Amino acid sequence: MAEEYIYERERDLLDYLRNNLTDPESRGTNITETHTATAGQTEFILNHQLVKNVADTITVNAVTKRKGYDYTVEYGEGKESTILTLKVGATVGHAVVITYHYGSSLIEREFSRTDTTLPRVVMMFLIGEEDFAALGDIMEFGKGSYFNVSFRIEIRDRYANRARILASQAFNLFRKLRQQSLYRTNITRAGSVQNFDYDRDKEAYIWQFTGDVQWEILYE
Repeated sequence: MAEEYIYERERDLLDYLRNNLTDPESRGTNITETHTATAGQTEFILNHQLVKNVADTITVNAVTKRKGYDYTVEYGEGKESTILTLKVGATVGHAVVITYHYGSSLIEREFSRTDTTLPRVVMMFLIGEEDFAALGDIMEFGKGSYFNVSFRIEIRDRYANRARILASQAFNLFRKLRQQSLYRTNITRAGSVQNFDYDRDKEAYIWQFTGDVQWEILYE
C-alpha cells in the first residue's frame, strides 16, 4: 500500500468537477486512448502534454476501474508527462482505455491568472483538520484517518444567466460527490451560496458557495 496525501484527494476533487461541469467555451481537447499492457504493467504514460484531468473511471480489459481505489494519476507540470498508475498490474495483452482532457480548462485551483477566458470556476482550499478513525471503523488495511476540509468555489462570467447556471450545476455536483463512490468520500455538503452581482473591477458576475468534504486518507 502506498501512503496517501491530502493534495492527492484535493486533485481528485478538481478532476471530478472538471470531468462533470460542461465548459460553454469548449476549451482544450477531450481524447480517449488505448494502451496494450505488458505482463504486470502498472504505469501508463499518456500521449499528450498539458493534461488537465483524467476521467473518474477507466477500463482494463473492459472492466471498470475507479480513481482513488484502483488507480492514481501523477500529473506532469508544464511539458512533463502525465502517468496513470494501476494499483494491481494488468495482464499482458489487456486493453487499458483512458479518457482525459488536455489544454485549457474551465476550472482552476486558486487565482493563478486573471487574463483567462470567462467563464471561469475556481476551487480554493480554505481549511482542513484530521479526525482520527475509531477502533471499530473499517478502513482499507486498517491504517488511516479521516480528513475534513472546506473549499470555496467561485464562478465568474460576463453573462449573468450563464453564471447562475454554472453556479447551480457546480453546487449540485458537489452535493452528489459522495453518491459517485469516488475517492473514499464519506461526507459532502454544499452550502452558503452567495450572489455578488456584477463586479466592475473584475468585469464579471460572481457567485460563490462553500463545500465541505470528509475523505479517508491511508498511511503506511
